[in-house]
Amino acid sequence: MNDDRMAAGGYTPLFFIVNPASHSGKGMELWKRTEDILKQRQVSYEAFLSQKRGDIAEIAGRLTSGPEAGEERTLVILGGDGSVNEALQGIRNFEQVRLGYIPTGSSNDLARDIGISRDVEQALSAILDGGREQRMDVGCVSWKERETEKERRFLVSCGIGYDAAVCEEALASKMKDALNRIGLGKLTYLGIGLKQMIATPYVKASIRLDGKQILHCNRLLFAASMSHRFEGGGFCFCPQADAQDGFLDLCVVDDVPKWKLPVIIPFALLGKHYRFRGVTPYRASVVEIRTSAPLWVQTDGEIPGKIDRITITNEKQKLRFVY
Repeated sequence: MNDDRMAAGGYTPLFFIVNPASHSGKGMELWKRTEDILKQRQVSYEAFLSQKRGDIAEIAGRLTSGPEAGEERTLVILGGDGSVNEALQGIRNFEQVRLGYIPTGSSNDLARDIGISRDVEQALSAILDGGREQRMDVGCVSWKERETEKERRFLVSCGIGYDAAVCEEALASKMKDALNRIGLGKLTYLGIGLKQMIATPYVKASIRLDGKQILHCNRLLFAASMSHRFEGGGFCFCPQADAQDGFLDLCVVDDVPKWKLPVIIPFALLGKHYRFRGVTPYRASVVEIRTSAPLWVQTDGEIPGKIDRITITNEKQKLRFVY
């Protein structure tokens, strides 16, 4: 697709949803750079800026529902993995939407897994010049809250326990903002991760896979169900994860003494952590987890709450992703 045709309106309408607060406030600066490129290339587009949590989902919902829902369109998210996750909650008509992504977050695990450049101009050019469309699975975690059924979609991962506790603390971390300003945001997760190794409790849990196999965990620390390989700023918890196969890859950490975690975690950066006893991979399309006490749950780094009964499913190749 060339820019002249896009500008003339002969192809898919292009909408940008921008999180100006991403990367500790640098998102706005990065959007201005993006906008300069769009104007230089004479690309026709519309832009929407979020101001608070929930805005991205609302904007995505508005752009993919109503009288124009049948028209094919491209939504481009400028933000972090959490911004993409929020957009997933709002999209109404997946078949008519192509989703693009310009990563400006702290961890950018989705971009890391599929090879999207963190350089704004390169990431944008890939989309403007036609890009590569890839079908991706969309996961969903569901639970009950005061007898009401709740659910939240995810693209990268859904975790319960330790990894979610790290995400929960990182979301409100002033240290994260300070380190992001000097390009060291990943250290946030390292520092909080060391703290949560001590703070996160062990729980008893049962994990049912595809309605059959039940795992009994006496000292569960966390379980991550993943469609992509990386989470938490580059930890390769599920090195065999495939975002197109309709399955969730699981990393279950059970009955591992906490003194051993600082030894294991560095191996997870390379996807070599399964050599340790108590760290076990599984694969399923439906995962049911029941814990003896509520634990933090995360979806792509976003926190729906503390929950003790969740069901995680996966819709094969539901999303049209362009990059």
